[in-house]
Amino acid sequence: MIRLLAFDVDGTLCHEKNEISKPLKSVLTILQKQGMEMVLATGRPLVDLNAFRQKNNFYTPAVFLNGAAILQKDDSITDCVFLDEKDSSYLISLLRQKGYPFVCYMESKTIEFFGSKKRCGHIMGAHLNHEPELETLFDSFELYDPMSFQMDRILKIEICFEDVKTIPGVKEMILNHVNLYVVSSMGFNLEITSSSANKGKKLKSYVQSQNIKEDEVMVFGDGENDISMFEQFKHSVLIENKNHLFDYPTQYRLSSKEDALAEFLKDYFQIKEA
Repeated sequence: MIRLLAFDVDGTLCHEKNEISKPLKSVLTILQKQGMEMVLATGRPLVDLNAFRQKNNFYTPAVFLNGAAILQKDDSITDCVFLDEKDSSYLISLLRQKGYPFVCYMESKTIEFFGSKKRCGHIMGAHLNHEPELETLFDSFELYDPMSFQMDRILKIEICFEDVKTIPGVKEMILNHVNLYVVSSMGFNLEITSSSANKGKKLKSYVQSQNIKEDEVMVFGDGENDISMFEQFKHSVLIENKNHLFDYPTQYRLSSKEDALAEFLKDYFQIKEA
């Protein structure tokens, strides 16, 4: 019996305007009333995650920053896995030398480096249709200050690319020098966390803390940063993403149509009214 549903956010729970569709929200509400536990599993930082939760009135716990931390039911942040200080120092030096725009995500703030805010904003805006919530994210960026910056408190580094064709080469270059977890979830970025931090590992830790078995969990995702969940949990659902090509062998596969997830949940859990 499934007791917990874990959802990726972008491309899975929401497709446009940072909103869960009304049919899907109706189904999720019914399942919650029936006692179903739900968790978000996302690459988003805290400020962006909370904007989504508030807009949709969907205040579930969350594995965020691709598994680098957990946002608990009481909104406390736990289970942080920081990048090794030497790895962070190497990466930041490399990225500054190469001139790639990047940001460093800490527990509750984001640090930008010398113009990265403007360049990342331009890239994200172009790919994400300039969603209004992006402004909230960009406004939260703090400029790098060498006197106060804590190299040992970085949870995730995100690089944005004007030329997406360079992504595979940069990923290979990083992995040749450091043992980290590196994924591209949006098609225009690379997201870097500790090798011991990914959605699958952190979600496993969370469900164990809730006394839920792995075969009582169903996971939903649409991209490369969801592979660790698909590998960890046998009940897995891939949502096709019309904006970037991604494929992985999961138990179930849904189309990219907006209401496909709502229809699947209604059928799977035999919900007659939603």
